[in-house]
Amino acid sequence: MVKIAVWLLASIIGAILYRMGGASGYNTKFRDFGVPAIGILLLTILGGWHWIYILCFGLYFGSMTTYWKKKGTDAKWWNWLLTGLGYSLAFLPFAITSGHWIGFIIRTIIVSIATMVWSDEVGNPVIEECGRGFITTATLPLLLI
Repeated sequence: MVKIAVWLLASIIGAILYRMGGASGYNTKFRDFGVPAIGILLLTILGGWHWIYILCFGLYFGSMTTYWKKKGTDAKWWNWLLTGLGYSLAFLPFAITSGHWIGFIIRTIIVSIATMVWSDEVGNPVIEECGRGFITTATLPLLLI
């Protein structure tokens, strides 16, 4: 029960940090640093510390900084698919070193498709950004399968 509460709280915090990074009056680093930090903390609480998390944090940070499009243009469905794929591939080093391939593949499929559909279909930027932050954080425990 405690692990479920930790998972839900981390997912909500991930959603809030993701939105803060896109909201006016806040720095994008709330998203860029905050979402990876809460994600690595969640994985550490649920599955223990793994040294490769340091590399995953850096890759996750990098994935948070792009929507795979030119600045000033609208994101298309493929931009959102690549965004979700980037969030997922940040944990490829963990899959390689830990052997948790099933969870990695399941999470990659879910995050890539869910990010694409959610971002393409939801018109409200607040809900859209919160949803992306929730999706990418809430699915992290799949990596432990």
